[in-house]
Amino acid sequence: MFYLGVFLEQEEGTAQVVAVEKSFYSGSKKYRVVHVQRLQEKNSVFLTRALLEMRHDERWNAVKKVFSQSGRPPKMKVEPPLILLSSWDNGRHMADEMRRERASVEVIVGPGSDGALNPGKKTDPLANCHAVSAEMMVSSIKKSILKGNLKPEQLTADAAAPLSFLAEALLAEPETLPALSSSTPWFSALGSCIWHGESIRRIKRY
Repeated sequence: MFYLGVFLEQEEGTAQVVAVEKSFYSGSKKYRVVHVQRLQEKNSVFLTRALLEMRHDERWNAVKKVFSQSGRPPKMKVEPPLILLSSWDNGRHMADEMRRERASVEVIVGPGSDGALNPGKKTDPLANCHAVSAEMMVSSIKKSILKGNLKPEQLTADAAAPLSFLAEALLAEPETLPALSSSTPWFSALGSCIWHGESIRRIKRY
């Protein structure tokens, strides 16, 4: 499957997007950063449209064989990426608009002004809204690297060039939280994908 990690910046129509492929090999999860892009559109309407177009990009659509319990021949199912939205003000911007277009969207929110996670937005895979701190994202990224699920070179490849600062900080000081002031949008977009892949179990029923 694919994730589209999206961080909406304060400037209207601007977002950082990271596309991550999650696959399984011999029972182990593998993550691959396949695309990193900063979108700058005229306003939120155009940005929503651009994100929906990215969702339909066949490069980030997984094709799966679905078997029927009735014995009928298997069918091929196209699964668009799951969009993980986070924003500068913890808002749920664009989520409802994209859901009306049948997009799979989940919202990632961070700590409030007092530094605490909002108890009304607890991590719940059924609520489509997850409270996730920066420390939780860093922990997931480091854990996936230690397990070999995410290769460090994935964060320094040409496709992920804007993530190189974050990668250097994570790899140089694995026991401490890196300074995220200049890379927070990228960090949130990527961290949302890895945290979700490591923490939320998706159950598909056909």
